[in-house]
Amino acid sequence: MRVALRALSPHDIYPIYRELQDAETVKWLSSVPWPYQREDAVAFVTEFATPDDLVITADGDFAGVIRVAGEIGYWVAQNYRRNGVGRRAAQIAMFRHFAQSDAPQQATHIEGNLPSRQLLLSIGFRETGRGEVTRRFDGATLPQRILQLSRADFAASLDIRTPRCRITPMTDADIPTLHRIATQPDVAKMLMRFFPGQSLAELARLMRPAMNPLKRPARLAIRMDGRCIGSIGVDSGKTPSVFYFLAPEISGQGIASEVVPAFCDAVQDWHRLDILRAQVFSDNPASRRVLEKSGFVVTGSDLMLSAGRKAPGQGWIMQRG
Repeated sequence: MRVALRALSPHDIYPIYRELQDAETVKWLSSVPWPYQREDAVAFVTEFATPDDLVITADGDFAGVIRVAGEIGYWVAQNYRRNGVGRRAAQIAMFRHFAQSDAPQQATHIEGNLPSRQLLLSIGFRETGRGEVTRRFDGATLPQRILQLSRADFAASLDIRTPRCRITPMTDADIPTLHRIATQPDVAKMLMRFFPGQSLAELARLMRPAMNPLKRPARLAIRMDGRCIGSIGVDSGKTPSVFYFLAPEISGQGIASEVVPAFCDAVQDWHRLDILRAQVFSDNPASRRVLEKSGFVVTGSDLMLSAGRKAPGQGWIMQRG
């Protein structure tokens, strides 16, 4: 599922009004009146919202509202809860924030709002204090938790979750494992920059500049049951290429078909990328099938160079979006 943030428009008045008829939603929003009237939605969209108040969309449909500057705040439409939409929207907001500032991001939640707390903690927020807030819902003064997110904590907590795997920032501890995988002859010949006999130090020099997950090019580690089983990454530029490799011993389990589409969705959402590209050697039809299942189509063919091959090889050029 693709998640995006966009500006509010008059078309959002009815979805906002509809979703805020739910008392279980409104009771956790300190500044929202109850009962919530259509006139409240009109006033929010046309008068009170700032350019930092954005609509969350899921595959283009209305899925909630988020404030992306100052103190982050959000609510998610009922049909899009518990499926990662809110978490992805918050990640996108934090990518925007840390692209413009090194200042920590602030957040609060009313005590007892466990879903919001869990979301904030999952993207790296740390509790820094406690306070009180008066809720318009009923005029009650309630305890609230105060949280803060640093750039370093956000980067360290950034991850993509699939049913069996987690895609997380790469660390120096992963490099020996990735070196063992990427320099195997059958793996290296399908990649561009790695080759059998390549030293650990040389591979580390290639990997380390891409280990910051908030920037591109970026390489992340693929983990299953807590152990590193491969890497996946995206290049720089407006139409960047994606690249990945997995340990041969886990082939045939459908892991690539699980992690590649999830990774592509996430990096396109995080970096607002319309198009992704990929290059696949023609003697690697399994990778082509993985990419096709991930939404890529073949747009051409060409000779490609690999440090793991003695001569150029024919390959497919593929594109998503």
